[in-house]
Amino acid sequence: MTIETLLIYFITFIYFVPTLVAIIRGHHSKGAVIVLNILLGWTIIGWIVAIVWSFTNPNQVVVQSRQQSNTSEELEKLVSLKEKGILTEEEFNRKKAQLLQ
Repeated sequence: MTIETLLIYFITFIYFVPTLVAIIRGHHSKGAVIVLNILLGWTIIGWIVAIVWSFTNPNQVVVQSRQQSNTSEELEKLVSLKEKGILTEEEFNRKKAQLLQ
């Protein structure tokens, strides 16, 4: 192997690092990262955006905060229904136990 061949392999590997990172990490948008890397990776900015994007994972935080707010809202509704006399104590406790599981 010549130095030129090794250099081509090295540059190709570096070029596809964002794709490899997205695949290895199981990124939720790995298809988009791969397309960005292939089409715009030759520009420095496109490659930087692809590498940064491949290391992000914003969905975990959003899902957790939604679940917490939905549970508290549901509990507030249950308390309101119990106070109005629509739910009995037994129904309230059963629904509350279901929400908190």
